[in-house]
Amino acid sequence: MKKNYRYEKKYMINPQQKRVITSRLEKFCQVDPNAGEDNSYRVSSLYFDDYMNSGVEDKLIGNLKRKKFRIRVYNHSDDFIKLERKTKHENLCLKDSVRITREQYDAVMNGHLEVMKAMDHAVWRDFYALYRNRRLRPRVIVDYTRQCFIFPQGNVRVTMDSNLHSSVGKCDLFSQGVLIPVLDKEQIVLEVKYTGFLPSVIRDMIQHGSGHMEAVSKYTYCRSSF
Repeated sequence: MKKNYRYEKKYMINPQQKRVITSRLEKFCQVDPNAGEDNSYRVSSLYFDDYMNSGVEDKLIGNLKRKKFRIRVYNHSDDFIKLERKTKHENLCLKDSVRITREQYDAVMNGHLEVMKAMDHAVWRDFYALYRNRRLRPRVIVDYTRQCFIFPQGNVRVTMDSNLHSSVGKCDLFSQGVLIPVLDKEQIVLEVKYTGFLPSVIRDMIQHGSGHMEAVSKYTYCRSSF
């Protein structure tokens, strides 16, 4: 396995399956400490793509190596903003990120690239190079409700994402245009991420009623929705 890469498996489940899996996970796993009283939180990601729409095309044609950039916030707050680079190699995933301020976010959205030159971080440098050379620009907002469970052995995270919405028009995390539903209310994306091995106790829980693994991409669904 490549250093620092994690395995990532995805399934499409329904609300009944979610209830069964959740009831089992609650007995063995920790709830994400960032979750609210209902054990969930809102995730909003602004995805960038180049002038050739490589982020979408690479996924659709099945390229084994892919890379995407996004800016992510939680519960529509600017208290914690991060620029993230997500690299995929087959079923392995690597995420590198750097925290940014609201002022830096606004500068990027306004095309003020000088703010990126001053940042000494690999993610910033890579983002800046693609912004200049391949015209990387904001393309879509991916917005959903997440419930997350953590199992320390194997560094496992099990997430269930529902109420997937996408942007229409303006792509700004803090001044959104209209958000439209992308998936049916009965469709929930189950993701399992782990390092090295997936403990059998977790594997058995998620296989119960979860069906077969699918090539689910919330980003691709949202880019294809309009």
